Amino acid sequence: MNRHPQTVIIGGGLSGLYAAYLLEQQHQDYLVLEARDRFGGRIVSASPDTQAARVDLGPSWFWPNINPKISALAKELEISSYKQHGDGHYLVEKARGAPPQAINVGYDIMPDTYRLEGGMQAMIDGLLEKIPSDKRITGSKLSQISLDNGDYTLRYEQGGEAKTIQAQNIIFAMPLRLITRTVSINPPLSPALSNTFDGTETWMAAHAKAVFIYDKPFWRDNGFSGSASSNVGPLVEIHDASPEMNGEATYGAIMGFMGINGAARKTAGDETLKKLVQQQLVRLFGPEAEKPISVQYVDWFQEPYTATNDDMAVMHGLYGFTQQDENHPNIFFAGTEASRAYGGYLEGALDAANKAVEALMTKSLQFS
Repeated sequence: MNRHPQTVIIGGGLSGLYAAYLLEQQHQDYLVLEARDRFGGRIVSASPDTQAARVDLGPSWFWPNINPKISALAKELEISSYKQHGDGHYLVEKARGAPPQAINVGYDIMPDTYRLEGGMQAMIDGLLEKIPSDKRITGSKLSQISLDNGDYTLRYEQGGEAKTIQAQNIIFAMPLRLITRTVSINPPLSPALSNTFDGTETWMAAHAKAVFIYDKPFWRDNGFSGSASSNVGPLVEIHDASPEMNGEATYGAIMGFMGINGAARKTAGDETLKKLVQQQLVRLFGPEAEKPISVQYVDWFQEPYTATNDDMAVMHGLYGFTQQDENHPNIFFAGTEASRAYGGYLEGALDAANKAVEALMTKSLQFS
């Protein structure tokens, strides 16, 4: 590649694409490098066929009252939202061999929780429509960056071929821990910054998520909300994930988070775990759960562009950082883990991207 873009964005998930969208609006020259063969990062939405109504295998929810950036971007991209279904009895599975208990909690257990029509992938698709195709490439795994005479040389692999590109600025829009583990930087990042990045858990990396898809949300007719908690497993937190379009459920979907750690999941194998989940859903919701039309499953712990073997946290940790690196004033950090206010949420991906682009533009104006 012969281009010499002003800025290279490393990572084509929500944060990287939003950074590109912001730079595009300001008529800046940039290029997005994404290691996967798709854009979206930890956002993955799937459907049982080619339907526009999709279920999320990564982040699913946003909260309009406390997520202004996600709400505003959905509006800009003309994506409709709908409230997370919560009507009906809540199921609790307390002990192996004991029947689940149906509880009428008397209130909405997920107030102000929303999903996007078309899944979160609709936001990725909307951003891609705003970013010219020649400014974004997939299948490009970065291995090394080096600073020489004020410009960066980036070395990456694409289709088994080693390539280089030069840029004035770099925006890292990838998990902070993966930067220190997978990219050689010369001169090195400051020890304080590198240690902080290496100690920052990657959100979603410890999780696995299963979605069982049915012709219709039959549990609603039986008086269940689709939400459940279990001490038995393998799913420990379960919710109705039936996608809606124009106010109606297009088909039925039940999603849940695995309560088994990543190493044990890898040993058990995906197919065994899917069978165990199906047995659990039958215990909870009855024999109609026995025949899904599709099963979607992603184990993020086994995704090399998301997780490392050290990513074991299942709760939100401490995100963001205050350290600076005098050796690299033209490297900026996005990605949800770089956000102090909203780290680990989709809002954090947009917040960090916005701050990175603001810092880049401010610095560019200082030297223009």
